[in-house]
Amino acid sequence: MKWALVLAYDGSPFHGSAPQPQVETVVGSLLRALSLLKIEVGDVALAGRTDTGVHARFQVVSFAASDLARESFPRLQAIVPEGIFLRAGMSVPQEFHARHSALWRQYRYRIRRATRDPLFPNAWPLVHELDISAMIEVANWLASVDEFDALCKANSAGGYRRRLLAIDIVDGEGFVDISVVGVSFCHQMVRRIVGALVQVGRGRWSAARVVEAVVARDRAPLCELAPARGLYLWRIGYQPIWEWAAKTVFDRGFDQDWVVIDRLELPFPLEWSAEAPYDPQPVPARTRYAREPDLSEPDLSEPDLSEKE
Repeated sequence: MKWALVLAYDGSPFHGSAPQPQVETVVGSLLRALSLLKIEVGDVALAGRTDTGVHARFQVVSFAASDLARESFPRLQAIVPEGIFLRAGMSVPQEFHARHSALWRQYRYRIRRATRDPLFPNAWPLVHELDISAMIEVANWLASVDEFDALCKANSAGGYRRRLLAIDIVDGEGFVDISVVGVSFCHQMVRRIVGALVQVGRGRWSAARVVEAVVARDRAPLCELAPARGLYLWRIGYQPIWEWAAKTVFDRGFDQDWVVIDRLELPFPLEWSAEAPYDPQPVPARTRYAREPDLSEPDLSEPDLSEKE
């Protein structure tokens, strides 16, 4: 049989999500816990790879296993390290693949308007004034771009041609939240986008500097990399409802959206859940983007769509 688990985690103590030798990772810890329960797994896939220190609200791991009894899920939760939370488990068709079956991903970045605050460690603390209007202007332009050489780490797997669907910025009470939705992302892309937006918001970079560097595919002028601790893999989309996701993340607010899973997010019926899925009300489609994305035929032709942020 094939299974999919939905995980949330605090990435601070882990060396990223994907298994690596000699270091503690999220999926490596999960596989070790499964082995302690005498559950043999294969064909393991991760919906979106995250770097050291990056968190997740909705990470999906698919794998083949002979059977997972309902009581296996709470036992598994008891074994995995602190900081990993098993949100849901599903049996899925054999053809399901956590990464290849995904239509889009949503990342969320949180900026704390303060000096370093021990009560809110998973955010980027900034005391500088930010021109949110200038940041939104650049964000709207970036949503129309196809080539991201200037905003990805050099030699990123799969190339630099990516398709963004939306970038939204909300200036909230004590926080600035940035949501980025796209079909796929290259290495460090979201953190570099956030870094550029913050530099524009602080007035250190002009919008023209960002536009010129992106158009020229020149990485050197856009060297600001936002800290990993403020970044969250927020949603993996297995249905073409990215507009709903982009709106919900801000209508509901950070804390409320963190603690609930919507049935719309789940690709298949639940076998087990640590929480009752929420049935959202329909919301109207958004229309304010620089271009209207076409999700009918997502471009999955790139050799490597593994996310690594």
